Amino acid sequence: MTKFLKLILISFLVFFINYDSNKHFDKYYIPIDRLCMIRNVTGYPCPGCGMTRAHIEVLKLNFKKAFYYHPLFIFPSIIFFVVIFKKRFKIANYIYHNNYIIISMLLIFIIVYIIRFILLFPNEEPFTYNYDSEFYRAFKIIKNILK
Repeated sequence: MTKFLKLILISFLVFFINYDSNKHFDKYYIPIDRLCMIRNVTGYPCPGCGMTRAHIEVLKLNFKKAFYYHPLFIFPSIIFFVVIFKKRFKIANYIYHNNYIIISMLLIFIIVYIIRFILLFPNEEPFTYNYDSEFYRAFKIIKNILK
């Protein structure tokens, strides 16, 4: 079983290292900016917007670009490590059971989101407004009805 999981992990790594966000993959291609359900419905970027692109850039060893896409790209890795190894390592177990650390991470995430929203929205990736969102479409329909 572990060999199978390693094979899957290596396959994902190879895919993301070779991934080119400017290419289109036939009919199965999903643009990265369409992955976020919050952005697709509301049009506004969510706190995690840019995280996928950041991790793709990390796998390409382009840390500067990863930091640009999302400065907290390391947080999911830390959380993943803590959840997986909470019984094996004391530090992971300590973090897992310490609400102050978890709440601090959430607060940092929210503060960074607000700062990024103020500085980047609506003109810079990944904080652009989605004019194809459901809310924007509904707004246009209502606006046309009220004219």
